[in-house]
Amino acid sequence: MIYNTYCKEAHMKIRLPRRALAIGSALALTFGLAACSGGDSEGGGAGDAIVAETAFNLKTIDPHRQFEFTGSTIDNAIYQTALEFEDGDLTKPTDGLCSYEMSDNDKKMTLTLKQKDAKFSNGDPVTVDDIVFSFKRLQGIEGNPSFFLDGVTVKKVDDETIELISKNPNPALPYILPNSSIGIVNAKVVKENEGTTDENDGAEQFLNQNSQGSGPYKVETYDADSKVVLTANEHYNGPAPKFSKVVLRNVSAETQVTDIQSGQADVSFDLSSDQVETLDKNAVQISSLPSTRSIYIFNNTDEEIGGPTADPNFRKAVASALDYEKILDLAGENGQRMASPVPNEFNGAVPKDQAPDRDLDRAKKLLDKAGYDGEAVPFHYASDQAVNGMDIAQLAQTIQAQLKEAGIKLSLKPAPSATQLDGFRAAEQPMGIGTWGADYPDPSNYNVFVPGGSVAERVNWAEGDNPEIDKLAAAATKAEGDDRGPAYAELFQATTETGIWVPLVQPVSTVVVSNRIESYVSNADVTFDFAKAE
Repeated sequence: MIYNTYCKEAHMKIRLPRRALAIGSALALTFGLAACSGGDSEGGGAGDAIVAETAFNLKTIDPHRQFEFTGSTIDNAIYQTALEFEDGDLTKPTDGLCSYEMSDNDKKMTLTLKQKDAKFSNGDPVTVDDIVFSFKRLQGIEGNPSFFLDGVTVKKVDDETIELISKNPNPALPYILPNSSIGIVNAKVVKENEGTTDENDGAEQFLNQNSQGSGPYKVETYDADSKVVLTANEHYNGPAPKFSKVVLRNVSAETQVTDIQSGQADVSFDLSSDQVETLDKNAVQISSLPSTRSIYIFNNTDEEIGGPTADPNFRKAVASALDYEKILDLAGENGQRMASPVPNEFNGAVPKDQAPDRDLDRAKKLLDKAGYDGEAVPFHYASDQAVNGMDIAQLAQTIQAQLKEAGIKLSLKPAPSATQLDGFRAAEQPMGIGTWGADYPDPSNYNVFVPGGSVAERVNWAEGDNPEIDKLAAAATKAEGDDRGPAYAELFQATTETGIWVPLVQPVSTVVVSNRIESYVSNADVTFDFAKAE
């Protein structure tokens, strides 16, 4: 969506969320490099290596299995995709390895091989057969990202053309294909190393140690617990990276503060707004803008489980009792209010100026209507989770204190992330804090929040429970072109008005970069583009 090039003379705070078909803000911000002076050759990566640090969320770098932040960060540097978002502009997909055309009914996408000079890291050319194999492998091995191509038939037409045929209209497909989980692999080599297009695939370990992409880098060493090292792909058909090596280290946020400040690291991904405030702003550059994460309160609709949360008046009282501005302070600079679960920059988002304000008198009247008598409501949250630096435990305590002012009593139920998530997925929690990150930049990705959706099921909200919202969901699904945004906004506004979801905040995503890096790109599509750093 927004493209940001950084120079150490321009301490702009920037970074954006994953996409929007209609973004009202500026679509491109470029910071000139004319005033940049030469960087110190010492520091994190001394010379031609760049050192980045993050607390690893990494299970694999097999592109068709990875579905975590660290794996995506690595695979963005290793693999090319059929389509891409040019300069991070998520308002529209553009040509990648292929150009594309959608049929009038959005059921058929035609891909035409465009980058005929693209080569894998061993020098083999990228072919239509590689693309077809990659798509079918993603589908067949049934890893976490397999759903991206659910209901899609992949067909090779000729040596330059592929057809993707969907059972139902699929206008989101162009926005899905740029995802690094749909990276194109060298079919011949992967097949030689137990790669298949079904559940018998055994190439994951091979791909972890021997990447098979055509992007600017290839894997040199892989250790999911400590460090991943990338080296430049000499056969890459784009500009050669200025840094021929990338060292990505598994480091806690506390250590990242020390390392980025001392010059032991060049890039830090995980610092909270409070930690960023401790840094010497003359020694680092900061990119910070709203992330694509949504943080919300959920209320169970089953009275046997949720008690008062099943009552619409109670839920609306919760929404009226919250002090959103104080909650926003916890997110740090550039955090945003939300009027629905959809990030503000996305097509289909409800404008944030329609988000509710605090009204304690209204909250108390609604509680009277609900017949709420002050019983404690269990409030579940992950005790060990921070979302883009926003501490969920602190947020829970803040919410408890704010609701108490309206007469609502919460009984805090902290638990480790995995335990809390299991209980939420089992639809056994009355009330709590949920988070959602976009899988791909299209409003249809948020259908999980409408009755019968996978997240709605966690609060026992089934299709048919709200016929009016069911009608709006059907209308949004059928909408085409420019009508999709307003149709989805109407749907999500109605969904939010039920109080089952109470959107809280869209937190910031911050990347801190040492002044050794003279210019860099950080945007909605790629948090930090190693290949474009100088």
